[in-house]
Amino acid sequence: MRLSYFALGTLLLGSTGCATVWDEVFSSERDWRYITGINKPHPLEVIRDNPDGMQDAKGDRRAEAFTRMVEPLQTGGNEQDQRAYLDILGAAAKTDREPLCRLCAIRMLGKYKDPRAARILEEVYQMPTKKRNENDRNYIPFMNDITSLIRSEALVGLEQIHDEGSSLLLRGVAQQPGPPTTADLTDRQQTQDQKLVAIRALRHYKQPEAVETLKYVLRTEKEISLRDRAVESLEAITGQRWPNDYAAWQSPDIHPLPHNDNLIQTVGGWFKK
Repeated sequence: MRLSYFALGTLLLGSTGCATVWDEVFSSERDWRYITGINKPHPLEVIRDNPDGMQDAKGDRRAEAFTRMVEPLQTGGNEQDQRAYLDILGAAAKTDREPLCRLCAIRMLGKYKDPRAARILEEVYQMPTKKRNENDRNYIPFMNDITSLIRSEALVGLEQIHDEGSSLLLRGVAQQPGPPTTADLTDRQQTQDQKLVAIRALRHYKQPEAVETLKYVLRTEKEISLRDRAVESLEAITGQRWPNDYAAWQSPDIHPLPHNDNLIQTVGGWFKK
């Protein structure tokens, strides 16, 4: 199960870089437009000619096309183009039958600056994993490890956009309880990965609610990696230093640490401990 999680992540990285070029070079049906980049088909043309459910011989044309759908309003396009791209990427992120296509669309949405992209990613994260009726396609129909990867990518996208409206969802993910101790290692790691992204993303939200969420994490979370990330985010928001020790956060009157600009004194303090 963990292997497929890793393998799909590797495919996602490869689909945006040199892996695609080498696949073309050694393919029996090589397309020199993709190898050289000369007269390469427009992504909308590729998506039109390779509809969902009808993959081409190499199976990654659609996925690669999604990675080239850069935000129109950031590259001289107009609002009509913007809406069309958001619709196409949003549909792929939420309904495409190929997990790699969903992941590439999600990753591209995370590069947009448009709040509507953030709303789509929020929907993706909260999508159910089972059909609500026979014709329902608005769910995540994949194995648990792939589903977790899709949700994690959606959170990473929200972190990159850091739209103010996403704060509520990110706070909820950061504060969610960990899996039961009876859960297997993969489930525990996936939950921790998602919490880690949400906690890290909160550094962009200079809101009292974000501060309180991070303090809550530090009062209740014993996992060191999550605590370290929470301290980093809290310091980024407040501009103050905070203790990382779990016991210190059990005090009702926790205070920031005094600021120490003297590196020599700081290093000396480490040795005194």
